[in-house]
Amino acid sequence: MKRTFIEKLLVVGAWLALVGGILFGTLVSKGIWESSQDMAFPEAVFTFIGSVVGSVGIWAILLEIVSLSDRLRDIEKRLKE
Repeated sequence: MKRTFIEKLLVVGAWLALVGGILFGTLVSKGIWESSQDMAFPEAVFTFIGSVVGSVGIWAILLEIVSLSDRLRDIEKRLKE
């Protein structure tokens, strides 16, 4: 099934959001952990978990949008036949 340019952009953006969000969360958590402030460990863990959950959520939403677009294109194709 051929995808439009915007759909391809959404797929690339979804994967970039997933990988980038996890890397960003890892770096920020590492910085918090190495700051040696009070309660640094819980804040670092919460930041890492939040960034992973957020990036996975964005990834899933964007891929679901592309999936819905594929289904609509399939329905349109079947109606034309």
